[in-house]
Amino acid sequence: MKTLLPFLVILGSLGAHAADRCGGVKLEAGVVQLGKVLTEDWVKTPEGQGCLGDLVKEIDRFRLVRAVTVAALVSDADRANGRGLASARAIAAALVTAGLPKNRVFALAPAAQGTDHLGISVRYVERAPEDVVARVAAAGGASFVGADEASLKPAEPGMPVLVNELVKTGPNAKVTIHLKDGSGIEVKPESLIKLAVLSIQAGGDRQVKIDVLSGQISADVRKASQLSHFEASSRVAVASVRGTQFRFGVTEDGASKLETLEGVVAVTSTAHPNAGAVEVPAGQGAVVSAEGKTEPPHALPGAPVVVGPMKGALGGEQRFDWNAVPEAASYTLELARDADFVVEARSEKLTATTLSWPEPLPKGKWFWRVTATDAQGFVGASSKVYAVTVGK
Repeated sequence: MKTLLPFLVILGSLGAHAADRCGGVKLEAGVVQLGKVLTEDWVKTPEGQGCLGDLVKEIDRFRLVRAVTVAALVSDADRANGRGLASARAIAAALVTAGLPKNRVFALAPAAQGTDHLGISVRYVERAPEDVVARVAAAGGASFVGADEASLKPAEPGMPVLVNELVKTGPNAKVTIHLKDGSGIEVKPESLIKLAVLSIQAGGDRQVKIDVLSGQISADVRKASQLSHFEASSRVAVASVRGTQFRFGVTEDGASKLETLEGVVAVTSTAHPNAGAVEVPAGQGAVVSAEGKTEPPHALPGAPVVVGPMKGALGGEQRFDWNAVPEAASYTLELARDADFVVEARSEKLTATTLSWPEPLPKGKWFWRVTATDAQGFVGASSKVYAVTVGK
């Protein structure tokens, strides 16, 4: 039998430092590929320990790995005297020390077949693709995903979001999550949500529940079957939809606020479920107080009509103008590098209908929109989105 040779791979996200320590690392088709040969002695060296640390980071980034197995393929003699299993256990223990949960790492010494290479191999088991219902579509600013607040990882496009996981955003940060049925969820700045129920079957049956622990989400929910459910909940309220656009969030005083942009959303007080749901149609909003009292629906302010700029170069004054909305008490102007307002997003709140952006904007294309807020804090639909260019 031949000695196990190192895999030569191109390193992706870990960078040159990891490439030096591991010689490359890649997770593919259930096999962990390294550019260095794993041995019991090597993982005790600083280089080996650093490589295992990089490997654990890559597994964390991959996020779908459920279990890792260290297998020692050794001679029949070493297998019989327990040497092979001892080596596998030593490397498994080193992976645990590097940060992998102990209950996800296993060691074994299987009998080698005639064509097998001798040495240590590392394999992994991942979730089935159908189990991945939601993925991060875009992330900007300080935004994170994880099983709990202690294990939050920076959100990256393409990253899966799994059931019972948290999504957290900091100031001026947003995360857009796409579900495999085409629905979308935007986690607003300074928010914390939990994907409490997350199931979309091949036949179209959808069961989704989002616990909004703080802050706000905006959702565009595709229509689904009569038996499907999509809920956004807080401590005091549950908003149920079958297919519509809405915002749902928790205010600083513990109340829950719903704003329906399209369709109809039914909101129910968790403190008074027997009172029945209150239907909130498009263009209206409702509040469930911290005590669980549901207020009658309230008309949202209209969408502002932009005066300019609508395209082309942004002038030296960096000025934006729009028509007044009669019921508006204030406006929020948003700018970002993308039309989803995630990348390099920034905003200004004001009472006037014109704004010269307060600091010089970096060169390139910028998208902008403006939204009106009334005296009760209800936010209406945004204006159309326009693109302008700064500099040449």
